[in-house]
Amino acid sequence: MIETLPLGHLKISSGDMNDLLEFIGRSISENNKRYCVPLNLTKYITSQKDLKLKAVMRSADLVTSDGISMVWLSRRAGYRNVYRITGIDLAEKIIVQSRAKGWKIYFLGASPKNLGLAINNVERKFDNPYISGFHHGYFKQNEIQNIIEIINKSGSDILFLGLGMPQKEYFIHDYFDRINVRFCMAVGGAFDVWADVKKRTPELIQSMGLEWLFRSYYDRSKMLNISRYGFLFLKELLFYRK
Repeated sequence: MIETLPLGHLKISSGDMNDLLEFIGRSISENNKRYCVPLNLTKYITSQKDLKLKAVMRSADLVTSDGISMVWLSRRAGYRNVYRITGIDLAEKIIVQSRAKGWKIYFLGASPKNLGLAINNVERKFDNPYISGFHHGYFKQNEIQNIIEIINKSGSDILFLGLGMPQKEYFIHDYFDRINVRFCMAVGGAFDVWADVKKRTPELIQSMGLEWLFRSYYDRSKMLNISRYGFLFLKELLFYRK
């Protein structure tokens, strides 16, 4: 069962992977419009001052714990039913289910080259899910209305939004009401992982809660974010109050 739990200035969703998939499947079948935004350390700290980011996080139907840091903070708040569920893991489970359920998925984000590679690899790995359309993430402001119209004409059930942070959250905030999909998920860098241009953290390192260390080794921007926000988050963790 999914619960929405207060977490500092934001919120977090309880439940394991099966709970989330059941919620998403029911929302789509009942034609309810929902969106999901994974929450990590950087997003948590940034949204303290970024009011637009904070607003879209607080309005999200699902906020998953995209990293061990949010599980730690949830435990500090007294929640035992919040689990680490990364955005890419949830997205891949949705892709698998889409075959049986007949869901159509639209991909928006990444560079044209990486997006093409990602789609080819997803189709091969997941036995040709119904990808109803795609568009790269390097679009201009005056192109957005046309992109929305293309998504709406595609008859897509699900939108995977693979822009950067906070661009994907801003996109949801500004345009989600105009997009006729039943479920939208911010998948961040998943497209680049599916394109094989970024590495996933090995499962052993993930299980140890050290995925942030692995990512910072391969991605300088991740290292800078961890050093920039890590101390602030540690302070939040140590002195957390409900």
